[in-house]
Amino acid sequence: MRKILVITSNYPRFPKDTSGWFIHELSKRLISNGFQMFALAPHCYDAKFKEEIDEIKIYRFPYFYPFRLQKLAYNNGIAYNLKSSHLAKIQVPFFFLFELLYALKLVRRENIEVIHSHWIIPQGLVGAICKKIFGLPHLTTIHSSEITLLKKIPLGGNIAQFIVKNSDVIVSVSSHRANELLNLISQEVIESTKEKIKIIPLGVNLEYFKNKKSKEELKAKYGINSKYVVLFVGRLVEVKGCEYLIEAFKYVKEQFKNVQLVIVGTGPLETKLEKIVQSCGLKEYVKFVGFVEYSKINDYYTLSDIFVLSSIVDSSKFEEGLPVALLEALAAGKPIVATRTNGIIEVIEDGRNGILVEPKNPEQISINILKLIKDNELRKILSKNALESSKKYNWEVIKKEHSDILLDMLRRS
Repeated sequence: MRKILVITSNYPRFPKDTSGWFIHELSKRLISNGFQMFALAPHCYDAKFKEEIDEIKIYRFPYFYPFRLQKLAYNNGIAYNLKSSHLAKIQVPFFFLFELLYALKLVRRENIEVIHSHWIIPQGLVGAICKKIFGLPHLTTIHSSEITLLKKIPLGGNIAQFIVKNSDVIVSVSSHRANELLNLISQEVIESTKEKIKIIPLGVNLEYFKNKKSKEELKAKYGINSKYVVLFVGRLVEVKGCEYLIEAFKYVKEQFKNVQLVIVGTGPLETKLEKIVQSCGLKEYVKFVGFVEYSKINDYYTLSDIFVLSSIVDSSKFEEGLPVALLEALAAGKPIVATRTNGIIEVIEDGRNGILVEPKNPEQISINILKLIKDNELRKILSKNALESSKKYNWEVIKKEHSDILLDMLRRS
């Protein structure tokens, strides 16, 4: 079996954890294609330094002491942790140093043959250094906020250039992220970088999202008694734009009472959003569910009638790459209302598999929620096309694309 080391800043901290679960899902599936998978991820207080989950050997590197004060990774993600914690900022150089040292050590100890870095910074830099030292094939994946971060740090363009030069293949989950990278590097390496780039989105388990339970039974189980349910799934952070959805719901309930907004997820804005709900007089119409295990998330998709993704470009100029919840909603066959941001418009074709609205526009969101509530035929059309669109995001398709890349890298090494 060919040995692959996955280097990531986000990975399940324990079985059934949802942190970085999509990295684990891809790695787990690659085992069936003849790869032996290893994962290097940051340690978290109470997590094990070494364990095996689904036949993947996981190593977690500590980067600050005492361990309970490690604040850079997990929870709301590195980008938001840096904004909210001075301690997280202090830990950046330690994080990079220990991630690099552990990666160098693992490459030697486990006889690693390929390195797969998730997020171009800092993991892409760690992987690039490993390639420089050991000459190993290196695959870098761009997910979301890392290009925005590179633009802000000193010598960010130079760092990006070093990474692309020392990456054999660069996977981006969306085209606009790849274009951002090309705009960051010098003209002399743009053409050679274009040849390395492949656009491969994240995957979704289509079988899991097939409706196997009764909508009415699930509503009763979770204490929801409205005729229609509008669903939001995601971290409660600025880029998700949830406050605009709540404001939109104020207009929805003025025209239609028998509807409820269900918000699945937690985050630093939860208290603020709850206050907005109170001030808008929506307490009985908005339900905050909090954290939901992945094994139960389809219950909420199943009981919902409309899915809304209200993403924005936030105050730090951060924009999502390709939201996983959007792919889940497609796979669940939900009529979707989503904002016209770069990652989303690569997935949603307005009027065919969803409805696109302008970011930060509660009026447009509310108009289209009401439109879908009133038009049963439109809901059916969007639902059917959503299901059809989801097929190209099937994990089996995404796994094959990654497997082909890894095998080709090994052949050329």
